[in-house]
Amino acid sequence: MDASAQRELYSIKVELNNIIQEIEDISVGIRKEFIGIGNEKCANSINVVINQYYQVKRKLNNLDTSKVTEQFENNQA
Repeated sequence: MDASAQRELYSIKVELNNIIQEIEDISVGIRKEFIGIGNEKCANSINVVINQYYQVKRKLNNLDTSKVTEQFENNQA
């Protein structure tokens, strides 16, 4: 994987971390600010989405970039 692709992958990981943090903040806010009107159920539903983002993050972190072929990199442009 060339340097440009490495930078793009890093950028994706940073953006994914930002999205996860924002969604976690929303979940915490719902739990605190909307007590008694379904806040736990709503926040738990949001946490399901957060867990899916964490799965994607784990896959990206475990990606073996040495096995990414040049053909794949060229198809992404």
